[in-house]
Amino acid sequence: MISKLQTPYEVAAKSVIPAIRGMISKKLMERNFTQAEIATTLGITQPAVSKYIAEKRGHAIDFDEKPDVKEMIDRIADAIQQRKLNRLQVAITIKEVCDYIMQSGYMCGFHYDVEPEAKAMNCTMCMEPAGILQISKTQKRNR
Repeated sequence: MISKLQTPYEVAAKSVIPAIRGMISKKLMERNFTQAEIATTLGITQPAVSKYIAEKRGHAIDFDEKPDVKEMIDRIADAIQQRKLNRLQVAITIKEVCDYIMQSGYMCGFHYDVEPEAKAMNCTMCMEPAGILQISKTQKRNR
């Protein structure tokens, strides 16, 4: 049987984005937001927020030892508290933090744990600049 290699985006969707949402949820709870307010802000359900707060979801990968990520989460929570971000902007900032985490290599260890084949191949695809598609576009322009 051929096993399926998960792309970094699949790993991020299952681990990194929930971790980011969990960190934001906790920061907003510290700032006296209700679970319902957090859910609305993050575009998720109140039960999902409850699971993030209780660490029943979003704890597969831990960024608490990454001061740069913690600073980003603090800035997002500040902006949410000051009503500077709408729901779309919150989603965009979560995507940007996720991209940063991937490009910084912070997800690699976790990816290697869930995909030993990625480790065996010395995978660094998240940290590398544009790949084959970018090369193809450049080659087409040069024709």
